[in-house]
Amino acid sequence: MVGDPVCASGFFGGQAKLLGIRPHADERGMLTPFAFDQLPFTPRRCFTVTGAPAGCVRGGHAHRSGMQALFCLQGRIDILMRCRGEEVELTLAPSSCGLVFGPGVWCQQQYVEDGSVLLVFASEPYDPASYIENPA
Repeated sequence: MVGDPVCASGFFGGQAKLLGIRPHADERGMLTPFAFDQLPFTPRRCFTVTGAPAGCVRGGHAHRSGMQALFCLQGRIDILMRCRGEEVELTLAPSSCGLVFGPGVWCQQQYVEDGSVLLVFASEPYDPASYIENPA
């Protein structure tokens, strides 16, 4: 479930924080629920990144407005964030927390394992004009 207090760590004065997800596993597989009402924004867009080979780097930008929540569904993804001169590195995995961040947080994802899958919920429609390429 989103909102696990174990993952309530925050970064950059609250501009980014970890969100817990609680997968349910049994002999039939794993089910991971995402409760939209527990996200700090209403999702307006959702996308996945699949097929990125190990070592591939994606992202590398911030947004002028809006929020995003990132969840690793498979594999491992290293995250590098920058904001106001600070830098944070962490790793997302299916059993770990998700990551939510707001405008101005520069974020880059490096796919550690072949077959890694990233799920992203965004608070705004796609707009390439909202990108900020250089880290803050």
